[in-house]
Amino acid sequence: MLAIALAGLIGACHKPAAAPVNPAWPQITPFNFQISEDANDYSIEGYLAEGREPGPRPAMLVLNGEKGNARECIKSVADFATMGIRVVCVSLPGYGKSSGPGRFVGPQSVETARHAIDLLAARPDVDSKRIAVWGMGDGAVAAGLLMDSDRRPRAFILQSGAYDMLKLWPEAPLRTKLDILRQVWPSIRALKERSVVEHLPGKLNCSILILHGESDRRMPLKQAEQLAKALSKRGAHIQTYYVPKGSHDLGTRAVAGPVRGFLRDNLIAGDQEPLAATPGPG
Repeated sequence: MLAIALAGLIGACHKPAAAPVNPAWPQITPFNFQISEDANDYSIEGYLAEGREPGPRPAMLVLNGEKGNARECIKSVADFATMGIRVVCVSLPGYGKSSGPGRFVGPQSVETARHAIDLLAARPDVDSKRIAVWGMGDGAVAAGLLMDSDRRPRAFILQSGAYDMLKLWPEAPLRTKLDILRQVWPSIRALKERSVVEHLPGKLNCSILILHGESDRRMPLKQAEQLAKALSKRGAHIQTYYVPKGSHDLGTRAVAGPVRGFLRDNLIAGDQEPLAATPGPG
């Protein structure tokens, strides 16, 4: 009897520890999908970061058109999920681990962005009326071209992009020209097809934050200034944040403050009207 009692006591003292009640947040899970463009199929790598808040919640699509892959991208932007939004980062075709040639933000890049929004909007934990798109580098070009044709996103963040390719090409630095030549022949047709300002509708009812480095040598600051003027003329709610001495590779840390403020005012505010934005130049 004593042996039995001791065994029970020892067993009670060595019960396995309970699993943690609150796992680490935000949680990151894969968000992979495929798209078709002409006769080609592309595999797109993506990741989703989400907090514990029940849905439906606002969502933000981040288009990675810079160095690294979607896994690295989501690590740099996952903290925005703590604001109560779903955050998805995908690499455009030809970037990161997404398949296919880049083609300097060709039609397949815009289709990638559009299909990612389709998937986000269809999720029961996402409020399809509160979706934002954040494009970085070439991802900003894809986001801008999406803005020209897709009315679903209510807010856009365009970072370090080029928005008038016809004006960019003659004055672009050699490095930028070589990057373009590696992906597509810069004919007038090809450049015009990739120019955000060439496709802007007459009226825009969305909020836009333009981020750019004042010392960006790859994509001159005047590209951002020109876009801000064009958007203001079309009624969009514009904010600009030009990073003093900032280069092309701004990352996310240098712009985290303006991005958080913009998201609070224009995405997390629910169905309320966006707060008055700082007027763009022009």
